[in-house]
Amino acid sequence: MADVTVKLTIGSFSVEVTGEPGYVDQKIDQLVSRFLSTSWKTSLTEPPGTASVQVETGGKKTSAAEFVKKSTAKNQIDRALVLGYFLEKIEGLSGFTSTELANLGRETKNPFTNASDAVAKLAGRGLMMSAGDKEGQRAYALTASGEAYVEALIEVKQK
Repeated sequence: MADVTVKLTIGSFSVEVTGEPGYVDQKIDQLVSRFLSTSWKTSLTEPPGTASVQVETGGKKTSAAEFVKKSTAKNQIDRALVLGYFLEKIEGLSGFTSTELANLGRETKNPFTNASDAVAKLAGRGLMMSAGDKEGQRAYALTASGEAYVEALIEVKQK
């Protein structure tokens, strides 16, 4: 049987394994279980959109500020990712601009120094990607890795 090569990248974690299909599957499983937390493994096996993020409390919609407080985001980069997740999953936007993200940061009373820079860094890390244009500006969306990262931030806080 021919050798296969599998490359797995999640955030800054990256691994590439080459060999027989059975060997590659076994090695990937070993590496994932050794180096990734439980929340990452869960998000890798669950279909997209099945995150256990609470959207409403007592019949009311969760605000962006409450959503950020439910996470362990400690810096602007993580906050930008969490707010992007909020815009996509709770507000239902298919993409968002850095201006929308900056406005949401101000709404949460925790403004960004430079939202465009935060978005560029997240795109560079593979946690956000370009999603076309919106109102004459570049739009962004979270990647599957970005969603998994946010879900891990929220899950860790809930424990």
